[in-house]
Amino acid sequence: MIINHNLQANNAIRNMNINSNNASKSMQKLSSGLRINSAADDAAGLAISEKMRGQINGLDQAASNSQDAISMVQTAEGALNETTSILQRMRQLANQSANGTNVTVDRQSIQTEMNQLTSEINRIGNTTEFNTQSLLKGDGSVKVAGSGLTTGVGNFTGGVDPSKTAATQTNTITATATAADTYTVTLNGQALTVTFAASNAGGQAAQAVYNVTGTAATVNLESTATVNGAATGIRTALQDMIDNNSALKGNYTVTGNGANVTITAVSGGTFDGAAGIIGASAKSGTTLAGTAAGNTGTTSTGTAAAATITIGGTYSAYIGTGMTIDNQQVEFYDGTKGAYTGSAIGVDLAGLSTADDISKAIIAQAGPKLSGVTLATGGGAGKVTISAADPGVAGNQIKVQDGSIQQNFKTTMQVGANMGQTFEISIADMRSNALGIAGTAGASVAGVAGAKFTSTNVVTDGTSATLREASLDVSTTDTATAALKVLDNATAAVSAQRSQLGAYQNRLEHTIANLGTSSENLTSAESRIRDVDMAKEMSAFSKNNILSQAAQAMLAQANQQPQQVLQLLR
Repeated sequence: MIINHNLQANNAIRNMNINSNNASKSMQKLSSGLRINSAADDAAGLAISEKMRGQINGLDQAASNSQDAISMVQTAEGALNETTSILQRMRQLANQSANGTNVTVDRQSIQTEMNQLTSEINRIGNTTEFNTQSLLKGDGSVKVAGSGLTTGVGNFTGGVDPSKTAATQTNTITATATAADTYTVTLNGQALTVTFAASNAGGQAAQAVYNVTGTAATVNLESTATVNGAATGIRTALQDMIDNNSALKGNYTVTGNGANVTITAVSGGTFDGAAGIIGASAKSGTTLAGTAAGNTGTTSTGTAAAATITIGGTYSAYIGTGMTIDNQQVEFYDGTKGAYTGSAIGVDLAGLSTADDISKAIIAQAGPKLSGVTLATGGGAGKVTISAADPGVAGNQIKVQDGSIQQNFKTTMQVGANMGQTFEISIADMRSNALGIAGTAGASVAGVAGAKFTSTNVVTDGTSATLREASLDVSTTDTATAALKVLDNATAAVSAQRSQLGAYQNRLEHTIANLGTSSENLTSAESRIRDVDMAKEMSAFSKNNILSQAAQAMLAQANQQPQQVLQLLR
């Protein structure tokens, strides 16, 4: 028997501490409801469950995001519902105006309501917002990285014909005429007709040169054909026209050397040409719209040669902008931001910084998809030559417009827990001009014979009193009848957009349902890892508590054993 070390007491203390610690852990689990309260409880389980918890939180937020997206879609669709109602009323008015029982004053009243309804469609388009974002204005363009884009056609719109060239440009334009061609020089509404006599086909007939950095706009007329006997005849006729008109005198000067004739716009005005020949313009102060340094446009042709347009110049590139070539839209985008989903021919400009690289991208990506024209390099580095596919057909034209792509409102919704799990919503411009029911005063409506716009601007943007556009003209039986087709087209466009919005909403509702299912199942899996089984843990707690009490009792007994040594010492 020993008294220096009480081994039985030490053993009882150790077991009592173990049981007490286990009971404390069980008590912590029972009080928190969690099986894992610290990494020490289950290191691997903690790592797995934390990843699951991140997914669950992401799924729940994605479901909330999808609900917000539905709210946005419903806002846009609700506004378009009103637009549809307005279009139906406008069609009813056009139908009424087309009836022969109406007199002029009746149609004037109908026209007044048409104008107001058109303005209201603009107001709906301009003011419909969700969280300060305009939904129906077609807003939204993002700059592409890079220094420039070679498209500088400067709103060039012209027809290129195998026998003659029509063009409107802000830099250098070369036109070619054949025998017996005529064209008209128009200065502020005063016209002079020039006739080309028989000559060799394909000779250079005219050249328009703009001074893009100065204040003068000049037009040089060179003739390899006989023009009214001599170039002097043109100069004399133009000078007489200017001298005899107070609106022209002092604003234009005419000079010539027997071969060339130069018209200089001193203080503004316009120089326009007949369709199929040549036209150019100079604004007030003779500073031209859309000018840029460098060669931005050249057209050339011959009797049997391919009609071509060469475009060049350095411009900033933006997603959503591009050009229209022969009524075929080409849109530029940044592929690093995601795949192109628009209806135009997409050209990815991601990572391109030089004009030469961009021009090659346009040729490679857009060229094979364009019909009726061919794209090739030409005219120098960074330029694209657009040629008519069949140069031998009279009237064959190439029409090019820069930056003419209609913009859509686009936004990306995060509808998943992870990167790349997104949903794009796109809403077209739903204002009057985009729907084709408002436009330039006095102009005809494209694509609908007999339909035209009012002779003056009668439509506002809905947010101010400024008259900005013309409305559909229903002031006569013929124009009112034609307006029915225009309104049918507008209604179809709005209905198509509403259908798309409805499809978005249905898809998002399915997305939310799927997210809910995924979140529920992941939560169940996480629960099995992290949550404590209360019944099982209560049983363990009871066991550890009893063992702890037993250890305390045994410790008391062990502490009494050394007392027996005293019996031997008596």
